[in-house]
Amino acid sequence: MDIDLWQTVDRLFKSNDIDSAVELLERRLAEHRVMRFAGLIGASFTNSPDSVLSSINEFIRTCDGTFDIKAVYLEMNGFDINYDRWYFDSFGYSEYGGNPDDLEWLCDWQSPRWREVTLCGLENVQRDFAWYIENRIYDKDKSYESPHDVALLLVMAKYVALIQTTLRAGALAKAIPVLATAHDFDIVVRFEP
Repeated sequence: MDIDLWQTVDRLFKSNDIDSAVELLERRLAEHRVMRFAGLIGASFTNSPDSVLSSINEFIRTCDGTFDIKAVYLEMNGFDINYDRWYFDSFGYSEYGGNPDDLEWLCDWQSPRWREVTLCGLENVQRDFAWYIENRIYDKDKSYESPHDVALLLVMAKYVALIQTTLRAGALAKAIPVLATAHDFDIVVRFEP
């Protein structure tokens, strides 16, 4: 794993410069000149921002009817090994942990279990991850290791870009922070109201 690349993406996320993170990762992936994972370059999730926003707002309103919701965390599933379906879960919190270096509070949500939102549009890349895992390419051909690592970051960044576009598409039901990343990533973007 390229630690410098992860740290660069983290810095860009902390400044909410998602577009630059995606551009950087697409450039890095293109440098590898491999066919697998190249479908990420220039591609995006195709979910309608209005429908994603509607789902988030319904979640906020439902939670706010039970407790005073102060923050939402949207987590994409562990997509690299769960390549059959990509989706995100919603979690609601009665307190907001504003320290960007402390993510422990995300483990203690107050919201009820909520329906997942299936992510669409990158099914060809899901097949690339299936190929990589099912054929144990990580053990057989190390030339795919770096492109795979960049693709991991890029899928997560494209998911965060979808959330950013969604939040720009309209108003939240309640002006609260929204955090987003993928499962097992310690790079988290915070969209503050």
